Parts: sequence; structure tokens; C-alpha cells
Amino acid sequence: MNKALIITTTSGFLSQFELNNVRLLQKKGYQVHYATNFGVPIYEVKDETLRNMGVVLHHISIEKNPFKIKKNIWALRELIRIIDREAISVVHCHNPNGGVLGRLAAVLSKRKPFVVYTAHGFHFFQGAPVKNWLFYYPAEKVLAKFSDIIITINHEDYTRADKFHYKKDGGAALIPGVGVDLEKFYPLKEDEVHERDTLRKNLGIPEHAFHIVSAGEINKNKNHRVVIEAIAKLARSDIYYSICGEGPNRKNLETEIKKYGLSDRVFLQGYRNDMPKIWRTADISVFPSLREGMGMAGLEAMASGIPLIAADNRGTREYLIDQENGLVCNAASADEFAKAILSLYENKEQRQRYAARAQNTVEKFSLHESAAKMSQIYQKLPKVPEVTIENDRERPMISVIMGVYNQQDLEVFEKAVNSVLQQTYRNFEFLIYNDGSSIKKVNTYMKELESKDSRIRVIGSKANHGLGYALNQCIASARGKYLARMDADDISHPKRFEEEISFLKDHPEYMWCGTNCKLVDDRGIWGEGVRPEEPGTDDYLKYSPYIHPTVMYRASLFKKVAGYDEGKKTARCEDYELFMRLFGLGYKGYNIQKCLLDYRVDRENYHNRSWKNRFHEGQVRYEGFRGLGILWPKGWLYIFRPMVSRFVPSSMIVRKKERMADL
Repeated sequence: MNKALIITTTSGFLSQFELNNVRLLQKKGYQVHYATNFGVPIYEVKDETLRNMGVVLHHISIEKNPFKIKKNIWALRELIRIIDREAISVVHCHNPNGGVLGRLAAVLSKRKPFVVYTAHGFHFFQGAPVKNWLFYYPAEKVLAKFSDIIITINHEDYTRADKFHYKKDGGAALIPGVGVDLEKFYPLKEDEVHERDTLRKNLGIPEHAFHIVSAGEINKNKNHRVVIEAIAKLARSDIYYSICGEGPNRKNLETEIKKYGLSDRVFLQGYRNDMPKIWRTADISVFPSLREGMGMAGLEAMASGIPLIAADNRGTREYLIDQENGLVCNAASADEFAKAILSLYENKEQRQRYAARAQNTVEKFSLHESAAKMSQIYQKLPKVPEVTIENDRERPMISVIMGVYNQQDLEVFEKAVNSVLQQTYRNFEFLIYNDGSSIKKVNTYMKELESKDSRIRVIGSKANHGLGYALNQCIASARGKYLARMDADDISHPKRFEEEISFLKDHPEYMWCGTNCKLVDDRGIWGEGVRPEEPGTDDYLKYSPYIHPTVMYRASLFKKVAGYDEGKKTARCEDYELFMRLFGLGYKGYNIQKCLLDYRVDRENYHNRSWKNRFHEGQVRYEGFRGLGILWPKGWLYIFRPMVSRFVPSSMIVRKKERMADL
């Protein structure tokens, strides 16, 4: 299966602007993956929408600010791992820093995928600060050499991008923005007047007031302060202003509003997921941005039949002509904005004329037009091979997945295999991945297993890659509806699969389940591993709240999210990293409160882990806790737990586990 990875710096960007591209890629046969920082939403985050569309989600540490070097280096490494681990064949990156890290990750990866970058507005443009030209222009020129296609959304950017040097057969493309959905954004209808009036009232707008609406992230570039100043200059008590959006400049705007004594008429409405209705409450819209690549808010207002006043920039020049279909002002001039607002305030006919012409203009910026252009661009992507669909009746219900590397005790290995084959639930396949084992008798035994039972399939490689890699290879080959973990030295109780699959069938709200276990070594049972029934956030602090070899997943989970991390950092804690990541993405697991597995742990030696592994676990904890929002205050204490516990005598921990182990 060909896979495409979309990269953005803010998590809500995809669901806000790029869902149509997801559909186009899926229509072409691609499985779509999405990498972003889910801790920086800005826009409304629709994770469930993405999951329901089959998008595989990856949380990365990417930051919008390119000068946050440490976090962005982490993000670059994460992206490289995702590209190589998931065998990504197309990278489509967005936002300036997403474009930088996405293209660097592509060129540094082993896969060398096809690279598309959508520039939603270069930071270098006519009239941009000199520092932008000194920093961003050379960077973009160099990165173009790693790009197959750079997509621009305005003519000024396209003219510059067209002069860059690209990968072989690469080049620039121009689209009419990300597209306005004209089925959502349209002028007020007669049967919607009552709903409009009710919404105005809820927004704090009096019945006969003149209502101005702006939409966009609250930052300095969006320049809302110039409109506030203009309204203050007009001193009209019936002019009200709603700013829809959130962002880092909110407190500054609140100060500006109070300074001009406009707290009763200028409202920060926050992020709104009902903008089509909000536009229809407006008499006019003002779009005062200093810089825009295109400016979807302006186009949405025009599509909604709302007269538009906008600042002069390369984005609004694509669709707004002064005194033809709207009014254009100098972004820095409150006087010009005041004059424009007053002109439309006093002249209803002028408002109607601009609104009618604006609707004609916006047709060529519709979602339909944008999708047609993107479809042409995606024709250049690597071709997806046809996949033969297997008959469901021929598929096993469970795929048992096991990674094996130099399992020295052959008798223990045989007992583990037999405990799977002797399960009361029989409809499964057993995938064993030989991860470069060098012990001859073990390799011979694995070769003979396929002839022992037709349900067994042995796959593998000559080189050792680690358990995370082995399990991902098993997942990629699995045909079952459920995935049952198993280690090469543990023993599953006969009814383990039967009880786990029964639970998952009866509880669709859980994506996996585990169980408790008995702790065993060559001398027999010496303790018990117990986990919380339904782990919550704090249960991830001490240790992984699931005993890995007891877990059964829904296979569909790994069509929505990435599998095990394969990096050296997660060696011996790849399960911990995975469970924290899944929990952070909103997925839930459960622990059946029964011991359904004998977990082989030497009571004297299990505590002896290298300092390197302990340090790496601390790193995994830090990144996982940060993603879950539990770094402070307790999280920092538990980050150092693996190192500190090295000084605790093994005998003390063994005595505790003999009572009721918290392994």
C-alpha cells in the first residue's frame, strides 16, 4: 500500500483547511498519515473526524517557531523515523516550519519520498521586512532543490517559486487557495432570518446595530487593533465589532479595547465552529491582515454575501478590487479603515452592490475549483499498485504476533509456542518474526514450526532490528481482526484468547485489553503483576499500565495510528511509548482483572538493566508525559524513576512483588 504523510505545525490545520486533499489522496489509493503537534491546536481539532476517515495520526514535537531549535530537532528525527518505519512514499507538508522539517526529513530518510510543499504565503514578498528576505528567501531557494512540487496560492508567490530549481521533473504550481465550500458559505435565506437574529442576540449585538465581523487567529499579523482604533475614531454607538478566533495576542487586544472604552461594543468571541452562521449575522466584514497568502476569511465573507473591507496585501489582491467588489485600505491606516467603514455604514445600496459582485468573484475560488487543480497536481504522484482484496471468510480472527531474537532456552521457547497452539479459541494465525537470531538450534526449530501447524507463519530478516521493528513487520503481515501479543518465553493460559476476544466484542469503546499475570522463573511462580482496570492519565507515571505480552488489540487501530517506535531510545520500553501515545490520541484500553499469562521474570536478575536503557526510558517518559500534559509537577519526579530505582536493592523489590507485584 502506498502511504502519504501530511505534515503541519498546528493540529487543527488539516481538519480546517485540507480535508479535501485527504479525500483526493485516498481516492488515488493512498493511506493518509498525519504528523503534527497535537498540543498546539489554534483551530478546532477534529481528531475523531480524521480517525473516522482512516487517517493515521502521529504526534510530533514540531513548533511553529523555527528558532525553537531543540524541539524542532526532535521533530525532525521523529519525522525521519515515521517516513522510514511506515514506508512513506509521498510527503505533503504545510506551514513554513512544516515545509522546512518535512523536506529535510524526506531527503535525510532512507525512503526518499516524493515531496510536495504547499506555501500558504511565503514570508518574503513585496514590502516584507529585509530580515525576511535575508532568512526565508535563501532557505526556500535551497529547500526547493529537495521538492518535487511547490504549490502556491497567489500569483506573486508563484512567479518567484517558478524560478527556483527543483528535483528532476519538479516545478511550481498555482491553485486558487484551499477552496471555499459554497454549500456552507452562502447569503442569508429568508427562512434563516429568525436564527440569525437569535444568534446576534447571543453574541451581544442589539437588534438594529451595525455589526462588523473579523475572523482569524488573534496575532499581530491579523492586525485587529487597527479596526478597533478605527471604530473608536468613528464614535458611533451603534457600531459593534466581533472578532472570532484565538491566539497569543488576546490580552493585548483586551487592553486596546479597554483603552478606547469599547468593552461594551467590541467582543472577542473566541474560536467559533459556526462561522457560516456568524458571517450571516454581519453587515460588513473587515479583513485587516498585514500579510496573507490568500485569506480564506475574506473569501468566506464574500461567499456569504457580506461586503468586505480588506487591507492591501498580495493575498487580497487575488480577489478584491477597490470600489469594484469591496474596499481596500492601507493596513497601517486607522483613518482609511474608519472612512471605509463609515462609507458602508451610511450606504446600504453600496453594500448590496459590493456583495453581489463579490459573489461572482468568489466562484473561481470555490472548493470545486481548488479540488480540480489539486487533482491535476496529484496526477504526478507515484502510482499506487492494485491490491487484491482477500475474502473475509478466509481470514483468521486473531493474528498472534511474536518477535524472537536469540531465545537461548529452547525448552522455554517451545512451551511459549505450545501455549498459543493449545488455546481454546482456535481461529488464529501465528506470526513469528525471526529478528536476526544467530543461535542455530533456535533457527532450526523456527524453520520446522510451519510444518508443525498450518496456522504458523515464520517471517524475518538476517539482521537484528529490535522488537519494535519485528512487531511492526508482523502487524503489516497480519490478516486477523485482532492482534494478540506474545513473547517467546511466556506462557498464555488456555482461555486467554477466548476471554480477551469476548471482552473486545462486548466492549467496542476499548481498542485493546490486557490482563494481570503470574511472575515465574525456573523455580516457579514467585509473584503477581497487577494493573489498574481502566488506566487513566496518572496511571502512566510509575510504569506502563499494561503488561505488554498480555495485550490484544483491534487490528483496525493500526490503520489509524502508527505502530511501535523502532528507535534505539525505545528499546525495552516500546510498549510504554506506544500506550502513552495512543492514550494521548484519545484511545482507551482495559485490563481484565484475571491472571491469564505466566510472565517469565528472573527474580534475581530482572532488575539489572543498563544505565543506557534507563536513561532512554527517562527520555521516553519525558516526551510521553509532555504529550499527556502531566510533566508538572509529578511528572518530573517520575522521569528520573528508572535511574533512581537502580540504587534500590533487588531483594526489596522482589519481596514487594512476591506480595503483589507492580511490574
